[in-house]
Amino acid sequence: MDTTVTLQMTRKGLLIPRKALGDLGTKELEAVREEGMIVIRPKSAGSDERIRVRQALQAVGMLYKPEWEPPPPVSPEDRARLAKKLGQVGPLSEVIIADRGDRA
Repeated sequence: MDTTVTLQMTRKGLLIPRKALGDLGTKELEAVREEGMIVIRPKSAGSDERIRVRQALQAVGMLYKPEWEPPPPVSPEDRARLAKKLGQVGPLSEVIIADRGDRA
């Protein structure tokens, strides 16, 4: 649907009468600059930057949905208990260095 409307620039900016938008006036809109003109169109689901990045990564095979089930959520109490238990071992960097032994 292409609609041409005669507009006037004001101090507030470019104002578009609601009547000129027709049924677009009920949707969330975006303005995009294309080839020397500004196009006002319904906001697409992919307009969010994060969604576009994810789509691009999926298209080249760098992002995919795993075929396994995600692990169950851990309660804050269990998380604290595990952190305390694992924290007794010492810094992870020291554990790795000790594990390497003479290979480093």
